[in-house]
Amino acid sequence: MKYSESYIFIGIVILALGTYLIRYSGFYLADRITFREHHKQLLADSACVLLFTLAIFNTLFSETHFSGMSKIVGVAVALIFAWKKYSLIVVILVAMLITASLRYLGIP
Repeated sequence: MKYSESYIFIGIVILALGTYLIRYSGFYLADRITFREHHKQLLADSACVLLFTLAIFNTLFSETHFSGMSKIVGVAVALIFAWKKYSLIVVILVAMLITASLRYLGIP
């Protein structure tokens, strides 16, 4: 492995161990610690905010560059279809078709 590939591998191992330690600690400490309802809701909301932020960054950027307007329009159309409660496969297919069509027409 190259020098940078070994750092990536070490990072993956550390993240995996951290994930399993967090899951184990939740199982181990479930009977010992009690949370108020407000704190439970705060933890649930923070997980949603984290996922939403990840989705926004993946929509706007590809690696280190702006991903282009076609991807943003595709995601916006997918959000509208999801809001109208279409099935997941329809939402994915429409977003894919819109994005691919815009890229075919030359819109980056």
